[in-house]
Amino acid sequence: MAVSTQQLAEELQIFGLDYEDSLLEKLAELCVLYRQTEDGMVSELIAFCTSAGKTCLTVDILNSFEYEVLNKKLSKAWHSASKDSGHAGTRDIVSIQELYPFLLKLLSLTSVFRIEAEEEEETLLSSYTTPSKGPLKRVSSTPETPLTKRSVAARSPRQLLSPSSFSPSATPSQKYTSRTNRGEVVTTFGSAQGLSWSGRGGSGSVSLKVVGDPEPLTGSYKAMFQQLMGVREVLTSKIEELGSELKEHHKIEAFTPLLVPAQEPVILLGQIGCDSNGKLNSKSVILEGDQEHSYGAQIPVDLSELKEYSLFPGQVVIMEGFNTTGRRLTATKLYEGVPLPFYQPTEEEGASEQTMVVVACGPYTTSDSITYDPLLDLIAIINRDQPDVCILFGPFLDAKHEQVENCKLTSPFEDVFKQCLRTVIEGTRRQQFSSVKGATKIKRRCVLSYVHQIQISMFMCQEVAFPSRGPASSGSHLVFVPSLRDVHHEPVYPQPPFTFSELSREDKKRVQFVSEPCSLSINGVMFGLTSTDLLFHIGAEEIFSSSGTSDRFSRVLKHILTQRSYYPLYPPHEDMAIDYENFYTYAQLPVTPDVFIVPSELRYFVKDIFGCVCVNPGRLTKGQVGGTFGRLYLRRQPKAMDGGGRQGLSVAAQVVRI
Repeated sequence: MAVSTQQLAEELQIFGLDYEDSLLEKLAELCVLYRQTEDGMVSELIAFCTSAGKTCLTVDILNSFEYEVLNKKLSKAWHSASKDSGHAGTRDIVSIQELYPFLLKLLSLTSVFRIEAEEEEETLLSSYTTPSKGPLKRVSSTPETPLTKRSVAARSPRQLLSPSSFSPSATPSQKYTSRTNRGEVVTTFGSAQGLSWSGRGGSGSVSLKVVGDPEPLTGSYKAMFQQLMGVREVLTSKIEELGSELKEHHKIEAFTPLLVPAQEPVILLGQIGCDSNGKLNSKSVILEGDQEHSYGAQIPVDLSELKEYSLFPGQVVIMEGFNTTGRRLTATKLYEGVPLPFYQPTEEEGASEQTMVVVACGPYTTSDSITYDPLLDLIAIINRDQPDVCILFGPFLDAKHEQVENCKLTSPFEDVFKQCLRTVIEGTRRQQFSSVKGATKIKRRCVLSYVHQIQISMFMCQEVAFPSRGPASSGSHLVFVPSLRDVHHEPVYPQPPFTFSELSREDKKRVQFVSEPCSLSINGVMFGLTSTDLLFHIGAEEIFSSSGTSDRFSRVLKHILTQRSYYPLYPPHEDMAIDYENFYTYAQLPVTPDVFIVPSELRYFVKDIFGCVCVNPGRLTKGQVGGTFGRLYLRRQPKAMDGGGRQGLSVAAQVVRI
């Protein structure tokens, strides 16, 4: 379809709209892309500029016009066409062939390379047709029979994760696709100015090591066999061990039993509890003693003499006060907790000077859709920025999603989860080349892959972002952390790692499944990882009094680090099913982490607590709209040491909207 720039200029002059001459070519391209005539395109543009109060046409206005008017108009046309066909989600071969000129134009705009006309036409037309006979078979690749261009194209993320395969009503979220704040940096920590925020992907040297005390959780275990005496023994051991550390740190001579009357000030060791089944308040606080000194006795606590305090059920504390009758303690002093020492990396672990890490937490679908668009957008970001490590927290298939709760999925939960894993793993797998010719081939495969994305997006009424630079995929190391909200996984805390038997030999080197919670060393930098919403659980039960301003997030994080446990709250939140014997073994902090990732429904943040950088990256989706993810840039300073004898570490972090 021929478009005249002269006629476009005349139409714009009729309406008196000022413009730059360089924009006429862009406007002509839009006419071709969206199959509009000159007068029709100008009429739409004038209406848009008039409603927006614009008198001069600029590049930004033209881009906004394309996004807000032309894209939405095209999406509505396809949406109505799919409804009229009676079976939305199936491919209309005739309609796709009509799109052929449009797709060819999009390919030319990518400017990735020039494909010979005959080869391009044959490959594209073949990719739009369904197989003639027989079911699809999994293609195996060997040195003797390498994958063809067509089979590599079929491995694009959007084809691997086709929502129509497990949901009959896979409609994209309109609020998510129409968001305007994508890529916005919402909070920054450290020296983030001037950083390129790009890593080395699979080309860098990355050392990942799971750390446990005494060992990490690596497999499933039998749950629901615990006895009350076993739970009691775990809680008592926690009080005695932490009390012993605090006693040594504060140089306390001895603890007094709870129920022994004394006219002099006494120092008591115990665990905070509530005298009823309700929420803890300043009048319902009790102190439950240990077995060694108090035989598990309980005593009410009067907090009226304490000017500043922060308490929650399950907190191990040392209190000083008066207990003249042996029936009530009037507290006058609360001893502060002490965090564990930091991890000391080996020479080999600390050799890497800089590492980029991306962290994201599910759900990876919006509440009104099951199309996994946010996950696909995240994969595109990973391939663009090429972080050294990407940490993905569950839930991957959220038990609280409406279609899951109402049993509307047509595939088993486990199968949907495996599709998610395949999409992430294969979508970020780095391709190796041995020659320029090989690199040219993969570029062609890359574009063909994105053609498939265009094809699917036209039926799903969504946009596709073309890669601006870099290889087809990043090859980043992937770390998967489960969540108690993963509907297919074992809902017990601590939670064993995911199992996935389909990993190739190459992927096993860069993909790691860890437990919930987990302590992970990345190039000698210790990460504390948990997908449980600790901030919400503990914050909802905490009581505090302060003479000045106090930050709840900082208080809760201090509690976690000083209590030396990934989940110090007792009784736990109603959503938690804790196996306390394994909790005692696998859910304790072995060291104070350098970086602590604590995803939460509450507001995102990055804070420095006791020298530990605590990050709440938020969730990738918030209801029907897009959420946030985090990225960190770690820089080792091998010859520098901080005041605590820890090897120098510089951390820059940002929280970014998807």
